[in-house]
Amino acid sequence: MSSSSNYYKLHCLILKTITYPETFLLNNLISTYHKLGNFAYAHSVFDHIPQPNLFSWNAILSIYLKLGRLSQMQQIFDLMPFRDGASWNLAISGYANYGSGNDAIGVYKLMLKDAAMNLNQITFSTMLILCSNCRWMDLGRQIHGQILKFGFGSYVFVGSPLLDMYAKLRLIYDAKRYYDEMPERNVVMCNTMIVGVMRCGMVEESKRLFHGLKERDSISWTTMISGLMQNGMEREVVDMFREIRLAGFTMDRFTFGSVLTACGSLLALGEGKQIHAYVLRTDHKDNVFVGSALIDMYAKCKSI
Repeated sequence: MSSSSNYYKLHCLILKTITYPETFLLNNLISTYHKLGNFAYAHSVFDHIPQPNLFSWNAILSIYLKLGRLSQMQQIFDLMPFRDGASWNLAISGYANYGSGNDAIGVYKLMLKDAAMNLNQITFSTMLILCSNCRWMDLGRQIHGQILKFGFGSYVFVGSPLLDMYAKLRLIYDAKRYYDEMPERNVVMCNTMIVGVMRCGMVEESKRLFHGLKERDSISWTTMISGLMQNGMEREVVDMFREIRLAGFTMDRFTFGSVLTACGSLLALGEGKQIHAYVLRTDHKDNVFVGSALIDMYAKCKSI
């Protein structure tokens, strides 16, 4: 018997045996139906809660966000007798995720006006990603100012999308200034900064950042490899690949794709064959992306 059938039976049992089920219990039913994808049942449960609490309202708001029914999401949001940070963030992200950027800004501005105490890292992160995707430079700078005003400037969860926004908008010196002022940086922020400077062709600066990292992960290495390749530094790509192997980091398809492309550009058949042999010992041996890079490498080296 499926888990959904069991939950339907449990729901029926609750209705038969409990005259006035507690809101807590009904909220759990809403969450369960949400997870099962049965949104109609979830809303039906919500409609039968005599006094829905904040969790109830946020749960049903989340359902309409997930369905992309923005007008119904807004109706629920407007009906809410009270809201918390999650309520505001759900409405903002709902509009942002479904391409209604101006509506997301409208909710954000209303939040600034009526519920600034509920602003949090998720609010600012969502708005920064929106500005980045829509290339809204002026708004992005305004939000940066508001981040500082409300005391979120040192939060790394906000810092990474802020750096990414500046980098994507080619405002690399704004990104560097903020990065240098951060009292604490995690590896995600460092990787974001490296991507940004690489995107602007600042290879030496990216090397300085990379070699200054206290900790590196696989993304740090892949970011450097890809960036060096994009900037035409094929020999350095091959050399860094050796460093990755010595350091014992896991490599992904993009790492292999970049280094194989570099070998093809350098006509380095011997090194390309060595990398091919290494690929065969990994989970990427059947990857289409890696396979295409291998074929391209052999073709450029005239070894068909």
